[in-house]
Amino acid sequence: MSGRKKRPVAANSHLYLRIKDEIKGKIASGQYKPGDLLPSESELCQRFNTTRSTVRHALSELVFEDAIIREVGRGSFVATTRLDKFPIDTRECLSFEEQVAMEGKSVAYRNPSLKLVAAPAEVSRDLGVDEGTDVFFLDRLRIIDGRPVCLELRYIHPDIGRHITGDMMLSRSAHKFVSQIVEQQIPTIRVLVSAIIATEEFAEQLSTPVGSALIVRDNWHINDCGHVLMCGKSLFPGDIRTEYFLGKSSGLAKTVIPIEEAKKRGG
Repeated sequence: MSGRKKRPVAANSHLYLRIKDEIKGKIASGQYKPGDLLPSESELCQRFNTTRSTVRHALSELVFEDAIIREVGRGSFVATTRLDKFPIDTRECLSFEEQVAMEGKSVAYRNPSLKLVAAPAEVSRDLGVDEGTDVFFLDRLRIIDGRPVCLELRYIHPDIGRHITGDMMLSRSAHKFVSQIVEQQIPTIRVLVSAIIATEEFAEQLSTPVGSALIVRDNWHINDCGHVLMCGKSLFPGDIRTEYFLGKSSGLAKTVIPIEEAKKRGG
């Protein structure tokens, strides 16, 4: 027998759709607002005269569609409005702040901290300094619409870090102020994307549940000579999403063309 898991099927497929559609309708109408606690599984079972498996199937579909979130021991909640789809265009070297600006929003900064720390082995190799050399460590929160959306943790080469001011940390992206310090637009950002589980410390800073998923972007800012000027991590709550554009610029289609029509056009 195959060990492949199959997607669970509700005992009553029509009923699970009724439950799902009713909850979605109440969310759309505003009866259930972002952050509201939904009726419990047992309450939904009684209301629809059905089993927990049917109710759970409906709720799982709503989670999959990002309409609700479920927290162990607490229940199901209407999802808050996502600050999502900040585009990364790999044809251009854009900071997160520039990506956000493309969506008509702006980034503010909270609790900036800059201090000298002994460079860990990996960081010293990246920045091209001896292990244990004092480098600058930047720690701050990025805020959009009053919500913490990113914990920014960066190691900065000592020749650059000594020129960073408090005004820079409170008003500009790190990519921008480092570029200003070196008097050259940083041409390359290398990014590695992964995920971790939120610890108590990270959860508190990002106002997200302990144990929830965090998106991690390890990043290296590299000059024309191939030297790393700054490296570190940016941690985002799991509902912060990014849209990537790959390849050369050719303009984006303003309408969706059906497959058959695209074939006729040679698309």
